[in-house]
Amino acid sequence: MLVADIMHTPVITASRTATIREALELLHRHRIRHLPIVDGEGRLFGIVTDRDLREAVPSRLAVDEALLARLAEPVETIVRREVITTHPGEFVEEAAQLMRQHKIGCLPVIADDAIVGIVTHSDLLSALITLLGVDAPSTRLEVEVPDRVGMIADLTAIFKQQGINIVSLFVYQSPEPGWRRAAIRARTMDPRRLIAAIRAAGFVVRWPKLPDDRPEGGKGPA
Repeated sequence: MLVADIMHTPVITASRTATIREALELLHRHRIRHLPIVDGEGRLFGIVTDRDLREAVPSRLAVDEALLARLAEPVETIVRREVITTHPGEFVEEAAQLMRQHKIGCLPVIADDAIVGIVTHSDLLSALITLLGVDAPSTRLEVEVPDRVGMIADLTAIFKQQGINIVSLFVYQSPEPGWRRAAIRARTMDPRRLIAAIRAAGFVVRWPKLPDDRPEGGKGPA
């Protein structure tokens, strides 16, 4: 899945010459938390967040001349110029890593020097749900797999033999040295027959929990 598949477009932006009041109004009107700021040619100049604006205009202040003057200042006076961005062709997991690494809540998406979209934490969470197949009726299984070439193919062949489609599959490191865990969502609501076939092939089904999930002489760790 690419950034282009999940980004919001068109993007709500403000000119660097817009006032702080206008920026606040845009955030409230569109119910957004991040507002990219563009220059006169539409290129990304910086970004402001709802937190930046709250700090610039604290709600506890009385409406007086000083506050009105602050609201009339250009938003560029509080803009963050150093903006981490991404590209429409980037993978969503790379975008997630960027946001985690830099501890930011959004990524403007840039192509040909123009802002073409924006990705937020919410977008990445929705993408994760889709990638893992949680949004469709299915059953999750976790299977211990030897960390050797061809073992995932051996495991998935069992699903084909049982006539059960795989909705999603990912593999992560097992706590046991030399083993991996395959987390699989299968398009079935009764996995007992499938689990029996997986166990008969010598694999250990870690989830769902069933009694005696390690057959005698099986391939899985204790």
